[in-house]
Amino acid sequence: MSKYFTFSFDDGVTQDLRAIDIFKKHNFYGCTFFINTGLLGASWAWVGEQFGRPDVPHLRFTEEELKTGIYDGFDVAVHTLHHPSLSYYDDTPEKITEEVQGDADNIKRIFGYAPVGMSWPGGEFQATEKTIKTILETTDIRYSRAVQSTYGFRLPEDFMIWRPTCSLSDERTIELAKSFTELKTDEDALFCVWCHAYELDFFNTDGRLDELISIMTEANDIKCVTNTEFYNLFK
Repeated sequence: MSKYFTFSFDDGVTQDLRAIDIFKKHNFYGCTFFINTGLLGASWAWVGEQFGRPDVPHLRFTEEELKTGIYDGFDVAVHTLHHPSLSYYDDTPEKITEEVQGDADNIKRIFGYAPVGMSWPGGEFQATEKTIKTILETTDIRYSRAVQSTYGFRLPEDFMIWRPTCSLSDERTIELAKSFTELKTDEDALFCVWCHAYELDFFNTDGRLDELISIMTEANDIKCVTNTEFYNLFK
């Protein structure tokens, strides 16, 4: 049996570059970046403002920037075109298909491969059984990472509501990482962490990310994989 670690960031914002520098420092490529190709270059100043931090930018990369190789070596997947609450479109399923498959098609055009995964914009709270059914029947997407923490290391029970262990911004992250390295199990185990890279500014967690990746990459018995690689192993 094996232990797996995977990371993901949402939105495709410019702070991803800071995270990528940390990842490359540790030769770590087990991260999936979920992006909104219908919002390339968009600046959402309101995100910082709603957290009382108007100084923190929320600026997405442009297509031209993406084509420079920012995410080379990493996995890029779907976060929908425009980040809507998808369940609002349950009565107009063609809109769900447009948001999800449209983003997937753009990612294939820009990066050269077809994604099979996404993360829920707004979290799994925006997904109904009808939303999930539409996605599975009308798009190429077969897994979707959620946001509600399990604080555990069990494998996903449902890949379309794939709940992570925790967020990087959670105070328990390093404690959980150390527990994972010490875990002795006769079953496959997963430590799944997610975040938005702009939260590095909100919570000053660059150091926490560096420590987390150091712990995971230095452990001899932990396999670091992208979200998509993990899905392909256990689908």
